Amino acid sequence: MGVYSYSQPSQSEDLFGNNDDSDYSETEDLIRRDQAELSLERRSEVQYPPQPEVEFGCPQVCYCGSQPLLRNSRTDPGRLVYTCANVDDGECHVWKWWDEAIMEEMRARDRHVLQLAEKVDNLTVLPDYETDQRLSTLEKIVDDIVVDKSEQRLSSLEKYGFQCFVIAMLLVVVVVAMVV
Repeated sequence: MGVYSYSQPSQSEDLFGNNDDSDYSETEDLIRRDQAELSLERRSEVQYPPQPEVEFGCPQVCYCGSQPLLRNSRTDPGRLVYTCANVDDGECHVWKWWDEAIMEEMRARDRHVLQLAEKVDNLTVLPDYETDQRLSTLEKIVDDIVVDKSEQRLSSLEKYGFQCFVIAMLLVVVVVAMVV
């Protein structure tokens, strides 16, 4: 086996293994790399995904996440525009004419009302199959109950019919006997 030796770093050596007499500094190199990477990230534009709450109708949220504001237009005085409070930061923000947004909303509401009207028409024209089945079952049960009640009445008359006839005959015999 070989002989190994270990020596403590001297005061003249840097903590990261950099010597004062060399022009190379690992720490400075890492700082330069980080700064170059950050400058590249700043140059790349931020890509915001399309957001339906911004793209259609009255915007509810800006691309940056803040609430849109309704302001007078600088280019067309008297016309209102949806914009963002952060519009001056150079990022992508909402900008939409108010009247166009309202028209989109109204067209969507009209389509929705027409769809609902069609559904209501379909409900009134085509009866529900389950409802028809339940109604026919209920009618059948009611008919069965009525038939059972009428049969009970007839059977009670049949049961007591002979007794009623005998009583009536006895009354006739008693009345005839009193008259004679």
